[in-house]
Amino acid sequence: MFIAHNHTVNNILDKNPEFVLGLGDYAYYGRNANCWFDDIRPIDNIMKIAIGNHDVKGTKLTQYMEHFGLTSQYYSFDYQNVHFTVMSDYVSDEIGSEQYIFVQNDLAKAAADPNIDWIVIVHHDQQYASTAHKLLSRANKWKEAYHPLFEQYNVDLVLQGHQHNYQRTYPIKYNIDTPINPIITDRNKSTYTNPEGQIFATVGTGGAFLQHLNGNKAPYLITAQDEVFGFLNVDVTNNNNDGTTTLVSTFYSNDGGEMTDQFTIAKSAEGDLSLPPPLPPPELPAQEETDILDEVDDGIVGFGDDDAVVSEDSEDIDATDDGDGGDDGDGGDDGDD
Repeated sequence: MFIAHNHTVNNILDKNPEFVLGLGDYAYYGRNANCWFDDIRPIDNIMKIAIGNHDVKGTKLTQYMEHFGLTSQYYSFDYQNVHFTVMSDYVSDEIGSEQYIFVQNDLAKAAADPNIDWIVIVHHDQQYASTAHKLLSRANKWKEAYHPLFEQYNVDLVLQGHQHNYQRTYPIKYNIDTPINPIITDRNKSTYTNPEGQIFATVGTGGAFLQHLNGNKAPYLITAQDEVFGFLNVDVTNNNNDGTTTLVSTFYSNDGGEMTDQFTIAKSAEGDLSLPPPLPPPELPAQEETDILDEVDDGIVGFGDDDAVVSEDSEDIDATDDGDGGDDGDGGDDGDD
């Protein structure tokens, strides 16, 4: 187990989250998850998880499913006015599959629910991200299947892990002509009002060794850091006077709880907030997406909010990839998953 993992748990506890989302790859050493369960004991009762590629090995998958009361690797839940759709990258997910039909129906139901203001996707394998090497071989098929659904049903945020670093995109829409170059809809770097498209955040900084990007940064990314461990804290606040709702996401490093990234999305149910004049999206050069080493994802997201989503005094969701250790450095699966 890496010491950084315990530091992440303590960092999360300092923010009083209402619940914590794990983004996959929780334990590397051994064939069971017992050590990791010990590590997360302080937040165990408020945790929900996505399954990562290292979590399907040995007896660990059965342990995770039983421990968290799951009957399927993909599922959904509501927390106040936020809907979460948790997907699995390690069961069939192509168009027409049982998971695809579930996601489609689930998002349609959430989008039609007048009590739901925010929709968040949670899964493990990163789809829009920079990497140090290799092609993201499954990414374009996944984007073709799911990104149009996310647009159709107004998904707000996609949380992903797999890589051991932190990255965040602009709000982006699917580009049917060149999927590796999504369409940037808003070039603001931290504040958005009724944005089109989705923000994708890779949070793989919970405790396993960090994976360096060698300076790579895709043009649709605002930030990419591979230097500090930490987690993403998400707060949702409702203003009942004017019907607006605001989501604030903050990355807190384990180094003294320093805030190293923050972005805010404001919107109303009617989508009638005044928008700033949009800047034209930049020309994106064709980019070869490179794949990451298949190691642990050490990511955790914490949720909390003032009167809507995921924490104690405020709806606070904490997210990170929560690997409790690593292999010796070159990772796990063969590159596709």
